[in-house]
Amino acid sequence: MEGWKFYQPSSLPFFYLTMTMNKPYAIGIDVGGTKIAAGLVNRAGEILHRYTTRAHSEQQPAVVIRAIEEAYRCLIKESGIEVAEIEAVGLGFPGNTNGPAGIVLVSSNLPAWNRFPLRDTLATRLGIPVILDNDTNLCAVGEHRYGAGRGARNMGYVTFSTGYGIGIIINNQLYVGHTGTAGELGHVVIDIGGPLCTCGKRGCIMAYACGIGISRMAYEQINAGADTLLRRMAPANGQRISGEIVTEAAQQGDAVAVEILRKAGYYGGVALSMVVEILNPELIVVGGGLVRIGPLLWDPMLVAMREHTQPELWDSVRVVPWQLGDDLGIIGAAAKVFAETE
Repeated sequence: MEGWKFYQPSSLPFFYLTMTMNKPYAIGIDVGGTKIAAGLVNRAGEILHRYTTRAHSEQQPAVVIRAIEEAYRCLIKESGIEVAEIEAVGLGFPGNTNGPAGIVLVSSNLPAWNRFPLRDTLATRLGIPVILDNDTNLCAVGEHRYGAGRGARNMGYVTFSTGYGIGIIINNQLYVGHTGTAGELGHVVIDIGGPLCTCGKRGCIMAYACGIGISRMAYEQINAGADTLLRRMAPANGQRISGEIVTEAAQQGDAVAVEILRKAGYYGGVALSMVVEILNPELIVVGGGLVRIGPLLWDPMLVAMREHTQPELWDSVRVVPWQLGDDLGIIGAAAKVFAETE
């Protein structure tokens, strides 16, 4: 049971006791607010079969669980793989999780998940072990094992997407902290009394450095009467203004859009300086959809990181973009299974 040292066998379904630690496959499932992406993955980190569903979008736990189960069973059927060849299911979930306890603490993207025992609920329904963790943590494991972080002993994976957070690798192991919630970097306050964050506090990094923050700043400028293309490009229903829309306006020379992206990147870089100062990693991998914006976001991020890091540490860390891209959620979830069973 060495690979499952975090769990107490007496509190787990019986099938957790049947691990052989050498099965060739894992199923990785990445649960998002609007999409569940699943894949059958081998130990080389290759996705052999895929399944995607949106049936659960913004639904209650029972609906989401049924959608996850459907993804699992469809993968088994389509792949022709025997369940006995699958080590476990790795499950990445958005929001605060206590992975070692198998509990979702809270999720802002999906309602009604407070302290929900998702790991054991799913394991009982599927009849196979399930490893649960925060999606960013699993992305860190994926990039460390199969992507840009290979060979790094101490690294951070920063997601710069709808939200902002970090997965931490220390001495080649995922660090999750006392209650499993280490890495909630996006909710560190850097602007006292600043804009309201989705968590209820004010002035968090995520009020600026993420898709939610970019949209907030865009509407702030529109409502202030700024001369910007974003006024006509914004969704008519008042929904979030995406990073893609702001980037398109910036590429057309819109000064307001350029400044929004500069500010998002800059605050993201301030957060990276905290990572350097506190964790002293050799590598930071930055991933997520906003990375695709390119220099408009990336350059001010690096400028801010350097400005807010003490000079003695400037050359202590490399910052690189992710390698696994949109497959990272699936691969990372499977990678956690393999990492736990070695």
